[in-house]
Amino acid sequence: MLPVDKIWPHTIAEGVRAIKLGDQPSIPGSAAGSRSRPTDGILEVVSTPDRGLAVFSARKIKAGTLVLAERPLISLDKHEENDASAIEREFSKLSRAEQKVYLRLFDAQKSRMSQVVSVYYSNCYNCEGFRPSGKGGSAIGALSSRINHSCVPNLQFSYDANSNEMRFYAIRDISRGKEMCSNYDKVVFEVTAKRQRKQQMYYGFVCRCEACEPKNEFWAKSDERRMGMYDAIRAVQRCEKNLSAESGTVISEEEQQARRVELAEEALRSLARLEALLLKESLVGAPLANTYRSMAKWAERKGDRGADEAVIWRIKELEVCITAFGEDAQRTKDIKAKLVLQQTSTHLM
Repeated sequence: MLPVDKIWPHTIAEGVRAIKLGDQPSIPGSAAGSRSRPTDGILEVVSTPDRGLAVFSARKIKAGTLVLAERPLISLDKHEENDASAIEREFSKLSRAEQKVYLRLFDAQKSRMSQVVSVYYSNCYNCEGFRPSGKGGSAIGALSSRINHSCVPNLQFSYDANSNEMRFYAIRDISRGKEMCSNYDKVVFEVTAKRQRKQQMYYGFVCRCEACEPKNEFWAKSDERRMGMYDAIRAVQRCEKNLSAESGTVISEEEQQARRVELAEEALRSLARLEALLLKESLVGAPLANTYRSMAKWAERKGDRGADEAVIWRIKELEVCITAFGEDAQRTKDIKAKLVLQQTSTHLM
């Protein structure tokens, strides 16, 4: 057990209590133990005076470490997640012990909703992008729900459809006694004021991470970096729109290819700016992987001229995905397969 002043150095020690996973009353072994498999000795659930129960590192953790894998209490497909009766139905299927765990989770007390439905929307994770195309959906876990939000997270959430697991990987090295947080919002380019309005509306809290808390050096540049991200993304979207418009023009194939190369190079310059800003903002999980995926796509649009460049960006995407999602994640496997195919095609030419 870590000393309290090491776990929560910025608060008075009284009222802060570190809880071993097996001792925590809200996550009894009979209910959550069979669903959750945190890496042994890697995390502790801590009672804090201003953030409720939170998850802290019990030792040093290297980037790429699987911190937690958990089968959800409730998992819904996209067509079900907005149906309150579907949430109530799945809740009724839980054991009595699991229902008790569920009802002790944070409740933002959303209006005109039952407690069961409100708890779901207050804690569920978006599974879009981790399930087969079109299924999307969301999931809620007993221990996953104790992981608080940060706009500069050190954990990356993912969902593995094959094992039906919610997974959290460390995307940066984490020191002992550090709170482990994920990002509840997939949109990373919004400024502090807009993020906090959404947080208050959907979750009933206002984030106080280093990107949100005034009077620190990181915060002073954060909004500027995120506005730069927005501008870069908009520039890439304009390139995409112009590329679609070009396909309808009556010009020669050579002229079309020259225009594709021109737009691709413009998009890649914008994506390079986005990459630099993400790294400065320490957003090194899914947003960075998605940026490298876009860079590979735009490089491929340059034809033979961009083939080698596309491989470079795909390798960078692979490196981020191994860290953020793991070796056995479907996205990681798909990238490896594409690289093998590209290598085979190159040898055959």
